[in-house]
Amino acid sequence: MDNNIQVALLLWAPLFLVFLSLGLQFRKDSSVQKTGRILGLVGLIGFGMSYLTVPSSPSAASSALFVGLLPTLILMSVGLYVALFAGDIPVRRFSSKMRPVGLLMFILGFALFESMHWNDASFLPSMTWDGETNHFWMIYRPTFLLAMSSFLLAGGYIVSVTAKRVSQASLILYTTGAFSFLFLTLSVLFDTSTTSSEEFHNSVLLAASDILGFLSGIGLTILAFGVAVWQYERKRPALHKLPPPNQDQLAKAASIVKQNIGGGEDE
Repeated sequence: MDNNIQVALLLWAPLFLVFLSLGLQFRKDSSVQKTGRILGLVGLIGFGMSYLTVPSSPSAASSALFVGLLPTLILMSVGLYVALFAGDIPVRRFSSKMRPVGLLMFILGFALFESMHWNDASFLPSMTWDGETNHFWMIYRPTFLLAMSSFLLAGGYIVSVTAKRVSQASLILYTTGAFSFLFLTLSVLFDTSTTSSEEFHNSVLLAASDILGFLSGIGLTILAFGVAVWQYERKRPALHKLPPPNQDQLAKAASIVKQNIGGGEDE
């Protein structure tokens, strides 16, 4: 089989299934949503195996990175979810005893994530591909750290302003965001065994431009939608002011209210 066809079937086709499954989740039919979840799982497994099935493809480095990052992503996402939704809060999902467990899971996941960058130990998932640093890693790590620190610090501020006090949830967001920004700064200042600080600094600048472009795109989309709605509402004919109700209408409304909730004639 031709190498390009093999890559298309074993790498890009599973990715297509993943995005197709995301689209199917917006359908109202529950059976279609279930089918979409099955397709997404098959797509993720196929994409995760593509670095073994088509290792000759440069894009297979993304599959190797995805598999290597799975343990850290699961620990961090589950840990942060448990830590934020545990305790005495209106949207509580777990007991307060689970909050330290969630924080510990997040710390372990983040420690593993950073260890893969600072250490080249054999027992850690490798961030190299074809004898050099995985270029997808140099895209993902600065973008992840910059986005996580920005959104966590902003989220902590929003939570504290909404609650009009610094709550436990906002402290968790502030702390995790500060640690993320700290490691981002250390990576810019110091070299590692596989990456130079100058190379990482350039990657951070590119990641910042990507995030800024993404946020600018969302902002422009919201602005364009708002202008379109405003123009539509502005061109609509003005609504005529309704006259006040007469005595017959008031009497009918009073009888309806009396039939449903009771009350005297003078109420």
